[in-house]
Amino acid sequence: MDIVARGIYRINLYRELCKACGLCIAWCPQQVLFPDAQGYPLANAIERCVNCKACERHCPDFAIEVIPPEPESEIADVPSLIHAR
Repeated sequence: MDIVARGIYRINLYRELCKACGLCIAWCPQQVLFPDAQGYPLANAIERCVNCKACERHCPDFAIEVIPPEPESEIADVPSLIHAR
């Protein structure tokens, strides 16, 4: 079983594209996203994100994007992420 690193991903929410349907919130298995007062998603628990991209895949308006860390970034040790066990 692979161990998935958490809390190293960035989530871009494009509110101008979003219609607040709630699909991204409903499909997130890690409960990263929560609705604001108008029903738009907020990434209030980004540390739980495991880059499954369920939110991104189920968004009918392409209003959300999950971005992994850059390979040369100080945030992630990419070789250890790739070979995580």
